[in-house]
Amino acid sequence: MPYSYNDRPRGYGSGQSRSSHGRPSGDRRQGTAHVRDAQRRESRTPYRSNRNYRTISGHDAGLNVPNNSRIGFDRSNFKGSRRRGNLLSRLGLSNRGLAVLLVGLVLLILLIFGISSCVTSCNNSGKQTKSAQKEVNSYDGRVAAGVSESLTKQFTPVLDQNKKLSWIAAHADEYADARLCELALREEDAIDFVAGLPKAKATAKKYGDGNEKGSYPLLYDWDTRWGYVKYAGSVMGVTGSGPTSLSMAYMGLTGKTDQTPNALAELSTEGKYTDKGSGTKKEFFTKVGAQVGLSVKEYTSSADNLSIVLSNGVAIVQLNANFTTPYAHWALVIKTNDDGSVTMYDPDSTSASGHTWAAGTIAKNASTLLSVTAAASSDDSSSR
Repeated sequence: MPYSYNDRPRGYGSGQSRSSHGRPSGDRRQGTAHVRDAQRRESRTPYRSNRNYRTISGHDAGLNVPNNSRIGFDRSNFKGSRRRGNLLSRLGLSNRGLAVLLVGLVLLILLIFGISSCVTSCNNSGKQTKSAQKEVNSYDGRVAAGVSESLTKQFTPVLDQNKKLSWIAAHADEYADARLCELALREEDAIDFVAGLPKAKATAKKYGDGNEKGSYPLLYDWDTRWGYVKYAGSVMGVTGSGPTSLSMAYMGLTGKTDQTPNALAELSTEGKYTDKGSGTKKEFFTKVGAQVGLSVKEYTSSADNLSIVLSNGVAIVQLNANFTTPYAHWALVIKTNDDGSVTMYDPDSTSASGHTWAAGTIAKNASTLLSVTAAASSDDSSSR
């Protein structure tokens, strides 16, 4: 039991002398001093217990807690936090400093990502700019890129004169066949047809006009009633001279209008009479002509033969390239005039159709001469 001051004798007992009881003996004084020293040490040293939970000051809280139990926190986590704190102390960082460092790292990552994205975007923009620069027509920026130098130079002088021509020039790359752009430049009456092609339907419309026998209608390939129909690798607007020429001959010789240019073009396609050169082979006229009640024969092209053919009917001729147009095509010669000249209906040229010609000029510039007449009926044969 610990020694207490209350246990000290307060007086002298009987029989005790001052020398023996009034002053503690040497052994007793030493024991008392030892106890007091122990008490002082105990008061300064926190209480250690494996069973009771201690307060931060070291005093017993009066709770019996098993070893390794948790009250409000995990001792291992607390130790880990102290280790991290020690590590931060060694690095000279506080919790606030660590937070600032982490924010800085995040900002640095975002900055690097932003710079990388900017570089990629700039590179792509540069490529697009270079690509756009390559797509500009180097001869005239008003003309679509990819258009030939020759066609561009044809466009340049007229771009300020006609808005539709300017539009066609700017969208020239939308036309699969360059002959369409050339047609617009060559034929003023064909400008609307060419401008409407990109959005037009490739279908034919009703003919709608009447015709008398002996009267030959002047028809052009770019007529919107059939000009957008696909034919011979392009559209009839630039390849349909063969069917259009035969249609004019048919209507004049028979007075009927059922065999329109698009109807005959369909027969040509079915019979495989199309040609990439002039658009139509000469066999088309003999074969399909017979199907629609016409008689077609071939002659050597000469002025005399042309005059003979015109005395009995009409002539279809294949004109050479660079005569009335840059390309070989077919045309119809309908009659000999009083002055010996001949009248030609050229479905590819308004200017060629607008004046008379010398028979020799046409014969000289034609590679093929065909006579076209109405086939004799059974009644005509019996009357003869």
